[in-house]
Amino acid sequence: MSIHLFMSNNSVYNTTLSCDSLGIHYDVTKSSDTGIITVTRWESSTNTNHFVAEFCYPLASPDKVRLGGQTEWMKRGEFLKRVEGHPLSLSRTFMGNNGTQYRWKIHWPKWVLCYASKDEVNQEPLVKYHYHPLRKNASYLEICDPAVMSSLDNISHS
Repeated sequence: MSIHLFMSNNSVYNTTLSCDSLGIHYDVTKSSDTGIITVTRWESSTNTNHFVAEFCYPLASPDKVRLGGQTEWMKRGEFLKRVEGHPLSLSRTFMGNNGTQYRWKIHWPKWVLCYASKDEVNQEPLVKYHYHPLRKNASYLEICDPAVMSSLDNISHS
């Protein structure tokens, strides 16, 4: 059984990702002053918001990201790494907060998350990003494997 995290709108800059039945709620907001995009997670048990990540897309320098618990900015390419040996690939790998290496890859028209270390051809997707550009339906993340729930903070901002 898969879990769907629905977006309140189809903009990835000002939206919420939520599954009310499981108490999962992420806010993604963009500051009009600084242009920094902030991701927070609402903790239902304490009714508080927890910082997950921030992104900065400056015009004249590389994109930057700051992950929860870190004070220093890093280049986005240090977190979302290109797949070695495939310089033109849009696939990116990152380390989950559970120590597992994941890979986002494109299966047009959706993005698919899988394990980076396993055979790419035969593995089932862990997460699928369903984008609906005409806004007839809400875009959403479909979590196909509940094992990735422990890395949801890293997946939500990758």
